[in-house]
Amino acid sequence: MMKRSLNIIWAFLVRDATMALSYRLEFGLRVASILFLVSALYFLSQLIGHHPALDPYGGYLPFAAIGLAVVSYFQTGFNSFANAIRTEQLMGTLEAVLMTPTRISMIVMGSSVWSFLWATLTAVIYIAAASLLYDIELRGNPLLALVLLVLTTLVFASLGVISASFIVVFKRGNPIGFLVGAISMWLGGVFYPVSALPPWLQKVSYLLPITYGLDGLREILLQGASFSAVWPELLVLSGFAAVSVPLSLYCFNRAVRRAQREGSLLQY
Repeated sequence: MMKRSLNIIWAFLVRDATMALSYRLEFGLRVASILFLVSALYFLSQLIGHHPALDPYGGYLPFAAIGLAVVSYFQTGFNSFANAIRTEQLMGTLEAVLMTPTRISMIVMGSSVWSFLWATLTAVIYIAAASLLYDIELRGNPLLALVLLVLTTLVFASLGVISASFIVVFKRGNPIGFLVGAISMWLGGVFYPVSALPPWLQKVSYLLPITYGLDGLREILLQGASFSAVWPELLVLSGFAAVSVPLSLYCFNRAVRRAQREGSLLQY
């Protein structure tokens, strides 16, 4: 069973990687755009200078670099599976994929594995460029950071699967999903500390999983925090994941069954 599951995921990975790497110019331009963005953040950090809210993180550049690295996972988790479903719809292959004996969970994982590998590369480039080019020191336990990142990504991916459920049924994106994404970017502390928000918006920000993911990763990587310092973030993200993962798979299963019952899998 395990070998078959790995073979399925590998098949999805090879397919998607082959398609992505066949466009070499686009691949190179995407890497270059990351470096340009890090450079822009550096000059912005020079303009901002020292600020009490940013001093615990070593300044604006390391703060924003971690934010952008997490956003790459957020966007991937939120969009990759929905985009994969939409592509299969337009190519007319969605019904063939969903009618195979492959479990829905394997299709979900396989369809997004390349996108998450690319998100990992993007995050590494963001942090490495900020560290090497602009002398930013990373501290803390990398394994602890990885655990927190995995929990955060699981929640992001679950939201993406729910968004894909809307695409299966309604053949277009989920407007609620776009709203959640915009609010997360606005209130999650990506480009500025949550403490810069009005008090009532700060309360709203802590209803969002991205806030806990960013807080925990910045504490670990930039402040050298240990497990005892970030266990509240780990606990909250575990709760989010425990609810969102089974809920997303349930929603997608229901969406596929409804589309099969209505005979609309081939429609787009």
